Amino acid sequence: MASTQGPISQSPNRQELKRLLIILVASVVVLDAVVIGLYYAAHIPDRPVKTQQTFVAVWVVLTLIVVTTMMKRIRRARRGR
Repeated sequence: MASTQGPISQSPNRQELKRLLIILVASVVVLDAVVIGLYYAAHIPDRPVKTQQTFVAVWVVLTLIVVTTMMKRIRRARRGR
């Protein structure tokens, strides 16, 4: 019986890309879960608007760091390096 998966879906590079993509998504989900928990634990909604804005700005920067770091790894893996 022939395999239902072609050679492309079994390539190590494709598996590495899939692994890195899963890590990217999981990293953002974990970061968001932690930050949302911290948001409520630190009672940020009850704080001044400036504090809320600063909290969200830090959250966005952290998310950007995670995403850009993982995207660099994904690009490197796509090039085969």
